[in-house]
Amino acid sequence: MVLGILLCGLQFMQYVTPPKSPAAPDPAITRPEHKTSSLPGVIGVASLVVGIVVFATARRRDEPEPKNAVK
Repeated sequence: MVLGILLCGLQFMQYVTPPKSPAAPDPAITRPEHKTSSLPGVIGVASLVVGIVVFATARRRDEPEPKNAVK
């Protein structure tokens, strides 16, 4: 879950911060544009969902088995 939160935060920061465009001394020189990837956000959301599912379905170790539980 922590990894998912961190990756979603990284993705948010990539979209919020403006792209840096260094001033080229010669206008004839073209610099390649950097494209923003959505991969950290996708992996972040997926790991966040998996973490929540694992946390929600995990049983405590000191819990008795359902067949041996006291009613």
